[in-house]
Amino acid sequence: MPSRLPSVLAAIVLVAVLGLYMCSFQMRATEVGIRKTFGKVDPVPITQPGLYWKWPWPIQEAVKYDTRVRILEDTVEETPTADSKNVTLTTFTGWVVADPYKFHTSYPNPKQGEEALRTKIRAHKKAVVGVHSFAEFVSTREDERKLRQIEDELKELVKAEAQRDFGVDIRIFGIKKLGLPTEVTDAIFKRMIAVQRTKAMNYEAEGRAAAQDIVAGAESKRQQILAVAQRKVDDIESEGRRRVGEIYKRFEQHPELRIFLDKLQALEDILKTRTTLLLDTNFAPIDLFQEKSRLLPAELKLTLPPAVTTTTQEAPASGP
Repeated sequence: MPSRLPSVLAAIVLVAVLGLYMCSFQMRATEVGIRKTFGKVDPVPITQPGLYWKWPWPIQEAVKYDTRVRILEDTVEETPTADSKNVTLTTFTGWVVADPYKFHTSYPNPKQGEEALRTKIRAHKKAVVGVHSFAEFVSTREDERKLRQIEDELKELVKAEAQRDFGVDIRIFGIKKLGLPTEVTDAIFKRMIAVQRTKAMNYEAEGRAAAQDIVAGAESKRQQILAVAQRKVDDIESEGRRRVGEIYKRFEQHPELRIFLDKLQALEDILKTRTTLLLDTNFAPIDLFQEKSRLLPAELKLTLPPAVTTTTQEAPASGP
């Protein structure tokens, strides 16, 4: 008998531990649960952590749900807008089981509840997108885009229905990705290219107009400057003609002097460069090299105008 005592004590302890395990369950801080008695769900959920008692299975059963946020991503599909243009809208949802009794009675399998929630999100997504125009999703104008408002609207609809039907609390909701079908994307790119090309053409036209204004202004100033310069030239030429006229009037009194000066000028023009000439001094203006041709009459010397002076120079009678 004494030799069986340890085995008996061990068996008692084992039975007690097994009975304690079958008649109790523990709720962690990250869990909520319910009791089921003969398959019937207790309407009072267990939301506080701690040690709880129950009758052993199959009388009672404890069902636990993790309260940490689960992320559910929507499937990618084309959704038409109010103006019959398709967009691909992908959402993400962070959800937790807030009412385990309602969730379990609706969907005993958590996977079924998740799929039902996905179906609800898709239905609301189509409904919400269908009442908004394409420009509210994609637009170059900031005042037309309403993507944040659409996201909030969709979140409120999903949250209210999930809480009412599934006992699920939506903690996080948002639009993960907004895309466009290939044909819509090509059309948008073509439209953007056309808009930018139009802007470029407008800029070029404005540049050409500005260039024409600058050229016209410069030409106007050039004409003004030329006109002023031409007036000055005309004044100088008029003054020169007037003075030449006065000189010619004096030359009319003494034609011999004018002929003499013209000969001197012609001779200077001939001898501007270093030149060796063989000339006949009997012809003008080379006849000036003859002494008799360089002498003026005495009466002409006395009546010369003040501005005209003469010089005499010895020169050989004939060319070199």
